[in-house]
Amino acid sequence: MASDDLDIQVAGSSSLVPDARQALEACVQRYGEDVLREAERIEASVHLGPGAPMVTSSMIQEADLVGRRGHIQPRVSKWKTSISVVPYIAAAMAGVFGENIGTPTGSIGFTASVLIGIFTFLAGRR
Repeated sequence: MASDDLDIQVAGSSSLVPDARQALEACVQRYGEDVLREAERIEASVHLGPGAPMVTSSMIQEADLVGRRGHIQPRVSKWKTSISVVPYIAAAMAGVFGENIGTPTGSIGFTASVLIGIFTFLAGRR
């Protein structure tokens, strides 16, 4: 089994200051992980048999084209997934409090639910 380390040389990178070189290495690593994940997705979509999956060079090239065009979907964190549910819950709570908007509890609950819904909606979009 081969290791996960790749020796990649980028022309002109030797003239970079150490911080810029580290940033370039991190960027190349992230892009490589994205391309590999996309190539594995492509392989899974065409894999038909019971045998082991095999990513080919053409799949890597296709994944690179997809990545260069900006179509690789970024990973969505669990935090972002979970926070995207909160606006719906807040909307339901606003409906419950809206039925009693004439009371102090209803108006405060309605206002709080609306504000929580708006802020979590905006936080989830980042």
